[in-house]
Amino acid sequence: MLPPRVVSAPADSQPLSGQPAPGARGNWLPRLVAALEHPRLGLWLAAVATLLALPSFAAGFQLDDYVHRYMLSSRPGAAELLHAYESPFGIANGERAVNHWQIEQGYAPWWTYPDLLVSLWRPLSEATHRFDAALFPDSAALQHTHNLLWLFALVVATTALYRGLLGRNSISGVAAVMFALDHCHGFAAGWIANRNVLVASTFGVLALHAYVQARCAPRTARSPGKLALSWALLAAALLSGEGAAAIAAYMLGYALFVEQGALRSRLLAVLPHVLLVVAWRAVYTAIGRGARFSGLYLDPAREPWVFAGAVLERLPFLGLGQLLAPPAESAVFGPAWTHLPLYLFALLICAIAIFSLRFLLRVDGRARAFALGAVAALVLGCGTHPNNRLLFFAGIGVMPLLSQLWHAALMNAPYLPVRAWPRRIVHVFAAVSVGFRLFVSPLLLPITAFSVALSAPIAGQVRSALAAADGRELIVVSAPEFFYVKLVPVFAALENKPVPEHLRALSFGAIPLQVTRSDARTLELRYHGGILGSPLLELYRARSLALPIGTRVELAGLHIEVTQLTADGRVSAARFVFAHPLEDPRYRWIRWQGDRYVPFAPPPLGATVALPPARIRLGL
Repeated sequence: MLPPRVVSAPADSQPLSGQPAPGARGNWLPRLVAALEHPRLGLWLAAVATLLALPSFAAGFQLDDYVHRYMLSSRPGAAELLHAYESPFGIANGERAVNHWQIEQGYAPWWTYPDLLVSLWRPLSEATHRFDAALFPDSAALQHTHNLLWLFALVVATTALYRGLLGRNSISGVAAVMFALDHCHGFAAGWIANRNVLVASTFGVLALHAYVQARCAPRTARSPGKLALSWALLAAALLSGEGAAAIAAYMLGYALFVEQGALRSRLLAVLPHVLLVVAWRAVYTAIGRGARFSGLYLDPAREPWVFAGAVLERLPFLGLGQLLAPPAESAVFGPAWTHLPLYLFALLICAIAIFSLRFLLRVDGRARAFALGAVAALVLGCGTHPNNRLLFFAGIGVMPLLSQLWHAALMNAPYLPVRAWPRRIVHVFAAVSVGFRLFVSPLLLPITAFSVALSAPIAGQVRSALAAADGRELIVVSAPEFFYVKLVPVFAALENKPVPEHLRALSFGAIPLQVTRSDARTLELRYHGGILGSPLLELYRARSLALPIGTRVELAGLHIEVTQLTADGRVSAARFVFAHPLEDPRYRWIRWQGDRYVPFAPPPLGATVALPPARIRLGL
């Protein structure tokens, strides 16, 4: 039964009744409906989602987990790195001197933009990591348990939200099942460092649920306390992750399309929540948080036009990842030649979804509220490269939309198109999208929860680089990704090993290199195709921010100068002049070969060595 003062669903978009059709064999439908309506459905689904995510325990610590452990410790140099990042969720605080210090220490590549800012303000999520650091800093199992507790709470809260909006029936039940078993949640649940989205989503759902409960009650029975609670929970969500701003869009959608009464009264009720988001963003910017000059992280407040362009490119991939497959990250991790076909396929799937849902959106205010919040969440997700782990807030609205559409198709709702071919499109889309979420997604969830462990070889290779340095100056001629460089001093601190005297990375990424020895102390590197050719390589500098010929970077014992550019202004060659002859025993040279670091011998005077692209081979 729907709460009072809420626009009801269309008469022909009803939940399953549990009554078998005449002549139907078996009694599976009543039992299914009873399960979907069970009071403890949220607890059951949370338990199943947690069990399916248990493979994450085998992942241990990965990638940023090591950086977080180091920064939040009392080890030497940890406080300096934390200052450079401002928080565990960032890589640069926008200060030139500090960014240059990062280059000197090996935490950033030599082409880092001097004023680079990538520093995200998530104090409540940071507090959860500080809790881990204080109680069990070296226990990956307990930190993974912490992640899964948030996943459990999120599923329980979301099930309650759906029932509050849709009633305790099969529509809300199917939506809750799809959300709980969504494989898009696996990566964040399985990666300790990505806990922030679990925390923000949980607080966000609780905020939305409290808002709905406060506003759906009869006017005489409304509790100001519940409305204040929803405001406080929204504040907690915003202080846990930026994506929580989409929750205000869901609230606005509820006020516009679901709640009854005078429009002025409805808007006044939601206004404090909207103003909270505005105030949060103003403070966020005022304290120097956000992103600027990175091609990978884009800030809609600081770079609105660049962000708008990224939305056009990234939004279809996020929509594809939310609705079907392949995952959104295929846009950046797949071969370059697949980008355009995949983009066109993503546009097609999104167009079919819009076409199919428009019939439901015309007649159901709750569907419009869910759609407004989901679209806002997808747009906010375009702040970084497309990835399924960004789809938590969008999924809050998409799952009930798909459930409503599937029930409408099942019940042959009269508002669906009359003509055969558009009606068939709606039926096929509803069946495929819901079927994928109900039957395929649960099989993928354990895999995605473990998938961060595919980067496990990085730990072994970082340790091998650290051993090769033996406390001396380490020169990394080529590496597949900068994590394979920046983790070297982190591992040295965590494992109490000698830190390299200096750490210099000449190149990273899948770029063919030509290394030429021009004199006793100088190497000339030619980057075929130029640096920053991949979106993932633009983390420290957007490709649009050119380094003109003659640009110099001065480091202790190393002078770097840009000598050649590609047609679009990216560096294609640079000169590296060391303070001592390249054969000096103080230097330790390594390069990437196959799937590991190997020693590198600088070529003889006047000679050139060709190096293949440094690629990552994922594995266990």
